Amino acid sequence: MGRYSYDDMPPEGFREKGRGNGKMTAAIASIGVLLTLIAIIIYLLFTPHDSAPEPETNVPEAVTVDPAQPEIIESRERLEVPAEEMPEVESIEEPSIERASGRFQPVTFTSHAVEGGETLLGIAEEFGLSSNTLVQVNKLTETNLDPGMVIEIPSVDGTYYTVEDGDTLQSIAEARNPELTAADLASLNGKEYTAVLPGEEIFIPAPGAVEEQNSYIFKSPLEGGRIVAEFGDLIDGEPINGVVISSTPGSEVRAAAAGSVVDLFLHPKYGRSVTLLHDNGYSTDYYALEQVSVKVSERVEQGDIIGSIGTSNRYFPEPAVVFSIEQNSVPLDPMNLTAF
Repeated sequence: MGRYSYDDMPPEGFREKGRGNGKMTAAIASIGVLLTLIAIIIYLLFTPHDSAPEPETNVPEAVTVDPAQPEIIESRERLEVPAEEMPEVESIEEPSIERASGRFQPVTFTSHAVEGGETLLGIAEEFGLSSNTLVQVNKLTETNLDPGMVIEIPSVDGTYYTVEDGDTLQSIAEARNPELTAADLASLNGKEYTAVLPGEEIFIPAPGAVEEQNSYIFKSPLEGGRIVAEFGDLIDGEPINGVVISSTPGSEVRAAAAGSVVDLFLHPKYGRSVTLLHDNGYSTDYYALEQVSVKVSERVEQGDIIGSIGTSNRYFPEPAVVFSIEQNSVPLDPMNLTAF
């Protein structure tokens, strides 16, 4: 049977459209395949490729580390030294510091200008000393003296000693004059205490050269007074170089020894004050006076009135006078030199 029957036969001039469309579709498909091949060829030609395999990254595994335990090493056996081989260490005692004894007056020195014709021996005889004392005290290298030369004359025979490391006044006294104690040497050198320093010069009297003082030099400046503070005690935080004697208001203050009035002044703490100069380099001071009864350059005898005490000083709870003694500008404890 044919594709068309006579009744179904298309009119004349009719062409089948289906076959033409198929050819067109095939042509388009061919062009697409061709373009795809061209694209692949271009990709392969112009795109770089690393043929080497990508290395694997090694990731370290977490490791747990236990803290190391310290290794205990046994200590060596301690070396034991027999007791008899161990040296004995003697304890070193600090030298004790004492106050000066006050048994002796301080040694005094007088400056002497050599005159023409004087000799060392003659000067020594004049002052009752040995020539050896003058040589040692003045560090003379020869016995000839030139006119005008000034030498120091001590009040007693003796010599200077320069303190060395480890020395004490006691060791010096024991080695050079066992008749004296450390406290005695302190008194003889005008020291308040027995402490010494290396390089300090100490005068050591010759054995038998000094005699213990048997009588007081000074008399209490305030008769019937009461001592309320002693040498070295603190007043307003500072030590005093004397004693404080109290009594009733208006009590008379008298000269402790014969002498001359050398100064009238206002002390920054104690107010009105008087200074007297005595023999042998001694001087006395009277502080905290309410009234002053003397003048500068006036000569006074022991017991003469020089002033009075009152109530104006704020450092004492009651009327008082501060009494001090010096010899050649060295403060001395009045308790050792005064009859109170």
